[in-house]
Amino acid sequence: MKAVVTNQWHDATLQDVDKPTVGPGECLIQLKLAGICGSDVHIYEGHHPTAKAPIIQGHEFVGTLVEAGGDLPDGLTVGDRVVVEPLISCGTCEACVAGNTHVCRSLKLLGIHEHGGFAEFVKVPTAKVIRVPDNVPDRLAVLTEPFAVGFHVCQRAELKNGQRALVIGAGPIGLIVAMVAAMSGAEVAISEVSDERLRQAENDFGFMTIDAKNDPISQANKITDGDGFDVVFEVSGTAPGLTFAMNACRVRGRIVQVGFFGKPIEVNLMPIILREQTLVGSRVYAPLHFKRTLPMLGRLLSEKRFDAEKLIAEVRPLGTVQQSIHDMIEGKVTGKILIDPKL
Repeated sequence: MKAVVTNQWHDATLQDVDKPTVGPGECLIQLKLAGICGSDVHIYEGHHPTAKAPIIQGHEFVGTLVEAGGDLPDGLTVGDRVVVEPLISCGTCEACVAGNTHVCRSLKLLGIHEHGGFAEFVKVPTAKVIRVPDNVPDRLAVLTEPFAVGFHVCQRAELKNGQRALVIGAGPIGLIVAMVAAMSGAEVAISEVSDERLRQAENDFGFMTIDAKNDPISQANKITDGDGFDVVFEVSGTAPGLTFAMNACRVRGRIVQVGFFGKPIEVNLMPIILREQTLVGSRVYAPLHFKRTLPMLGRLLSEKRFDAEKLIAEVRPLGTVQQSIHDMIEGKVTGKILIDPKL
């Protein structure tokens, strides 16, 4: 089969590799679409702390279940369209025993530690396979994984109907977090430094926006009448982003750190102390939150409040993965790039 193999960092090439053979408790998925994520860029550049090459990257994908190594659970049959929850947990550490398998002490992911979806076929654990509802098309189903991140961070925020929420960073994940927060009943604003992303957030998705280059605190105070936001999602993964989050959050508000910092940062945490704010970590998603994301996507379609298709910049052939990653690094493409192995 054809697959894009990251042989070493900065080197991801299209190759002929052996088609995976499934064993007991495993399924073979024929890929329909895969998404390139910001974390794929970090892996490609060698910045992920635990990834090892060679690896077939790609943890966001939708496909067809074509083979099973053993019996399938009720509701799942060969030929179904499926998505795959890509987390691999040990099952024995304290976090796993407590039911928090997504923060497993030795957590691994498909596409990072095991071969993933930048290929014609991928082998996955049967227990991680979820049937896609008929009303969710492939181009939305492929976004299940990033929308699961949005679902989970809103749960971590304990977001309530009618609260004011600020999302710092208007890339694909930031826009997804904003959409999920709005679907939860929040009044949402987005802060961003890129003029192009600000225009997309406002024109394509209808969000209030804050230009982070132009006295963002004054803009935040105007939106909140000086009270601050009830919840702030820091998605940029930057020191200025976290500083703004603390200053824009209300007394006893919640800040959810979503973005990964590329390097150690130095920030003044006094606002958290003086305002008794709560800083919350959020990592990927609980398995139940991933599963519940698919019905949420169906509701997103039926409500017609947001057009998630506007997150997608382009659909490209499998052989363009490396060039697509470079286009993301260079800022040539700011939306989601999808990979179609059939092109």
